[in-house]
Amino acid sequence: MLWTGTRLRVNWRIVRAKMKSFWVNLLVKATLPLGTRWVRKQEAAILREGRPLRDWERTWAEDVGVRRPEEVRILPVPRVPTPGEGFIRVLNRFFGFLFEGPTGMAVNYGIYLEASQATNPSLLVHELTHVAQFERLGGVEPFLKEYLTQCVRDGYWESNLEQEAREAAAPFTRPPGG
Repeated sequence: MLWTGTRLRVNWRIVRAKMKSFWVNLLVKATLPLGTRWVRKQEAAILREGRPLRDWERTWAEDVGVRRPEEVRILPVPRVPTPGEGFIRVLNRFFGFLFEGPTGMAVNYGIYLEASQATNPSLLVHELTHVAQFERLGGVEPFLKEYLTQCVRDGYWESNLEQEAREAAAPFTRPPGG
């Protein structure tokens, strides 16, 4: 803001950026405890019921930076659970939103894979990259704080963590020899 004579000149771009930052931080701060609790619960179920990585999957995990691939477990499920599923169903019913759930999800050392996609190497490498990010960022809460901030601030598709996972998985989406 600048004073010019008796008028106050406001740089609205700066004001909007500060307001967006305020709301992003508030939303992340409000959802982080619930998200952390949800992730820990899901991870416990996967670690209890899931299978360890196969040899080639361990190699992929190491290639994307997973430091402790022996800790990773995979659990194929008919549908990958998401936090707030009930709320999303209500939105779908009343407003006709079309939200298809994820086909995979990493929750620290646990990975859900939709059963129909459980043999998709691109999907697994994508999720293994998220496991590496959990490790690199310091665990569940620091990862979620960064992930939520990026998704809310920049959008899911533009978030750096999602872009990194897509880039790691890209070589596995090409046909052999292509």
